[in-house]
This record gives sequence, structure tokens and C-alpha cells, in this order.
Amino acid sequence: MQHKYNLRMPSIDHLLENDLDTASTIAAGILPDVVASLDRLVPLLAAGADRAALRRYYIAVDAAAQTLASLPASNPEALVAPAVMHRLLRRNIAELAWVAPSADGAGVLTALVDRIRGLAGGLPQQCVKARPDIDEHRFGWFLESIIDLEFEQRCGSPLKRAMRTLELSSTDIAGLMGVTRQAVDKWLVGAPPIDRMAKIGAIAEISDMLRHRLRDGMPPVVARRPAEAYGGRSMLEVIADDDHEWLRRSVRDSFDFASVA
Repeated sequence: MQHKYNLRMPSIDHLLENDLDTASTIAAGILPDVVASLDRLVPLLAAGADRAALRRYYIAVDAAAQTLASLPASNPEALVAPAVMHRLLRRNIAELAWVAPSADGAGVLTALVDRIRGLAGGLPQQCVKARPDIDEHRFGWFLESIIDLEFEQRCGSPLKRAMRTLELSSTDIAGLMGVTRQAVDKWLVGAPPIDRMAKIGAIAEISDMLRHRLRDGMPPVVARRPAEAYGGRSMLEVIADDDHEWLRRSVRDSFDFASVA
């Protein structure tokens, strides 16, 4: 049977014209990297994971909301503006992992698609009942942590925050990301493409750890200093070599004093 939608050119209409399960499958096809990331993160969050995992969850959901809100539509004049829709989709972000129909990335994305269907098409929302297996203490911790992250995000996007902390210019970021300075300038005005979010998230997380753990003025110095642990490279050179995930784990472990106590 021939489907009436073409996944090569996804649109908000695809999310509105089908049932929630089908719409969620379509969205997962648009955002496979986000779903894979959430698949790893949601069980950790339910178990009371650290702030680093929470931050990665926040970035992943934000990227998904931004992508879905920016999808083209057959009648865009009838919809909420993408910027407003993005903001509304992310409202009460702490609830998403708990009102989702399943405790994984697909479940969170389904809850997000359910929300966009209500915002864009006025359709009845289905993912509105919390699962019975919620630990209220962990949920309370998660909610408070999300509020802290929201405040942090209002101070600037992850990319802008990292640039400010590490004293990086658009040219510096372009070198780390393997793109032009003009591309980075566009990201700063709008948003990076979805396939760049994982690396930008790692850079932001590394800069946040340095900012919280080191005294003022030291993060830029440490990020540029060659280290034997990095094979004689600086942190910035490690990132430019696309070893950002390894560096993120290394920096996190270096500050995990409990593991060496």
C-alpha cells in the first residue's frame, strides 16, 4: 500500500495527518541520533543519574523540539510561529520522560510529537498520564535540576556559553567544527544543524565542568595547554580531532573525586 506521505521531504503535516504512533515513527526517522541518545539517557535519569547526563538530555530534547518546530507546513500561516512553537514544546521539559508511553528515546519523542500535535493542529493529546513506576524523590531531583538548567540556558545557548567560558571566537569554533566562520555566525543567530548538536553539546559540557571546577580565568588556559594525558595535544586540539566524546569522559573522570578516594 502506498503511503500518502514522503519521508524524503518530512513536514509538520506528516505529524498531524497520521495517528500518534505513525507520527512518532516519522519523527524518529527525522531524528535518529536524538532517539539513540535518549535511549541511553532516559534509563540513567530514572535511576538518578548525574548532572552531566541531565544536561545531555536537556540538549537532546531541545534539539528535537527545535527541529520539529522548524519543519515546513502546507499552510504555515495557520500555525504558531516556529520560534514560539519551539518555546512551547520545551515548556515543562521535566515531564516528558515521565509522561512518555515508554521509558526510552522513542517514548520521549512520542510525548514531544503528542505535544506538537496539540500545539500545531489542536489534536487531543494522549501522553498525559504519568507512568506508575515513577520514584517521586528522583522526579523531584530531576525537576529541581531542570529548573537550574533552564536558568543556565537563559544565560546563553550551549555554544555561546562555551565560547564565553573558553574565550573562543567564531573562527576558533569553525576550526573545532570543521566549518567556515560564516557558518558559525549563522548558528549563533539561529541554531546549529541537528548533526552538529552532539559535538557542540560535548564542548559545552566540557566548558561547564571547567567553569564549575576551576577558578576564574583558568578554563581558557587549561583548554589551550598541551597535556601528556592527551598525547601532547591541548583540549581544543582533541576536540578538533573529533575525540570530543573521549575528552568529555576524561574531563568528567578527572573531577570525579569519589572514584579516587
